[in-house]
Amino acid sequence: MINAPTTPEQLAEQRHQAANALLTMNEQMTPIFDAADGLRKDMLDRGWSAEAAEQIGLTWLIKVIQSLD
Repeated sequence: MINAPTTPEQLAEQRHQAANALLTMNEQMTPIFDAADGLRKDMLDRGWSAEAAEQIGLTWLIKVIQSLD
């Protein structure tokens, strides 16, 4: 369990840590989102319907994110 900050300095430190964690997550997830977008675009370029390309891209994205555990 995370302790609630008791001083302004502790609150500022927790905010800093949370911001850094979000930036790190963004850096790690961007290539995955880009790959899913590329998969969807490739399928559209090959003549797949937009709905099918979106569904397959989303399914792939979900599976990849689940595998990151």
